[in-house]
Amino acid sequence: MESAQSLLSHPTVILVAALLVLYTFYGALYRLCLSPVAHFPGPRLAALTFWYEFYYDVVRKGSYTWEIMRMHEKYGPVVRINPYELHVSDPAFYDQLYAGPGRRTEKWSWSAKMFGTTDAAVGTVSHELHRLRRAALNPFFSKRSVTRLEPVIQANVDKLCQRLQAFTGTAQPVNLRDAFTALSADVIGSFAFGRSYGFLDVPDFNPGWHKLMIDLSRGTHLMKQFGWLYTIMTHIPQKLVSIVHPLTKELFDVQNGITQQIEEIKSKGTEALSKAADTEAHAPTILHDILHSSKLPASELSNHRLTEEGFTLIGAGTVTSAHTLATTVYHLLANPEQLAHLRAELASPSTPSNPSWTDLEQLPYLSAVVAEGLRLSYGVSHRLPRISPDTALHVPNYALAIPPGTPVSMTQMLLHDNADIFGSPRAFLPHRWLGPDAPELRRFLVPFSRGTRQCVGMNLAYAEIFLTLGRLFRPVGEGGLALELWQTGRSDVDVAHDFFNPVPRLGSKGVRVLVGKGSEERGEGGEV
Repeated sequence: MESAQSLLSHPTVILVAALLVLYTFYGALYRLCLSPVAHFPGPRLAALTFWYEFYYDVVRKGSYTWEIMRMHEKYGPVVRINPYELHVSDPAFYDQLYAGPGRRTEKWSWSAKMFGTTDAAVGTVSHELHRLRRAALNPFFSKRSVTRLEPVIQANVDKLCQRLQAFTGTAQPVNLRDAFTALSADVIGSFAFGRSYGFLDVPDFNPGWHKLMIDLSRGTHLMKQFGWLYTIMTHIPQKLVSIVHPLTKELFDVQNGITQQIEEIKSKGTEALSKAADTEAHAPTILHDILHSSKLPASELSNHRLTEEGFTLIGAGTVTSAHTLATTVYHLLANPEQLAHLRAELASPSTPSNPSWTDLEQLPYLSAVVAEGLRLSYGVSHRLPRISPDTALHVPNYALAIPPGTPVSMTQMLLHDNADIFGSPRAFLPHRWLGPDAPELRRFLVPFSRGTRQCVGMNLAYAEIFLTLGRLFRPVGEGGLALELWQTGRSDVDVAHDFFNPVPRLGSKGVRVLVGKGSEERGEGGEV
């Protein structure tokens, strides 16, 4: 006891303690009074510490987005939501924040680390490095490239419908959340990597993959607060992680498969690429494009970085598209009049019997359904911080300028649910996209964000959504399906948790349907 008291009374210990108290006091004083964003309104506790956000997103399971909404109701269009970041709710500011190539725009390193993919384009902080990495991805995901590989997407959509047809008249419910997740995973695997993951072939559509993606998404809030956790996790042997969390084995299989594919492409060189280009069954993949067609320096072509880039494409392209499809199908089945209108358009003599993506895009009501489905599914539910390092930003009709270098974010959910733009915002109303105000409404439809960091897979997502809806709801007897909701309500699609990806209430079993008689494909048998 005496030795402990002696230690505590030692001058060095006293000095260290005093410095720690002084540092803490100065940190609090700086954040509350001296910070460049100290004069912006918001809760004082949020300005003082990140623990405020931690409480809502980690403890209260992804609820900070709704707390931010309440902040705007109290403080106005610009609020300070943590010690460094401002959040804006004014829709007119969106295009200024998510700017095009004319202005340098960077990510905020604190939030960019939430997925542990700072070597992939999506997690790159620097404007210049992001532009370099993104340029290597853009050609493969261009509309022209997606159209060229449309048969790959269509083959997976056909397989999904054949699987669903096998449930015709069985009174056995099908979970469309899992089915659409399997579809999206197999589409991105086939499209980008030339190899399907076979999730559509699994009898129950491999629900573990959806659960794993949501678990990873949920963990991003913790990882954002404690980025060093990723460093620790990457040093834990994969076998040990798989024992603790068995679902991760499939994740590691996918990651290791991408790495193996990279090594194979590197070993075969450009000659093999030319031969592959001439073989339709083995079309070049995104990895071929990056390794042999891009202008990336050697430092950007490491196996680790390219594996990270590849897996990010899978993660980003799976849950979001599946949620959009599940949300859209739910609302169609819950609104028979709108479903009848869509079926009538798809049954019209002017609609080709096997329409392409381009054909389907020309159908006004289907396009309206897709837009409304995207509006109510949001893309992602989390805010997307950006930094303008060189110039101040000005929110319309707001007195204070936002200083250069300030992390600023907006949330797609707030725009899509804005009653001043979208009347009756919680209602599924495709006809809103057919009126004279539709061009103005589309300015505020941002499920893929905007600017230089807009979702690279946007064209692939659109193709998948159009082709799937066009196939599901074509005339019954011509490949369409007679679907009926089963023990499913609005709470199974409405977003209740922001885990970066939008997630309905915990405990939801997803959108479940029965496949009615009359869904047999004309001239084809269902896959059992």
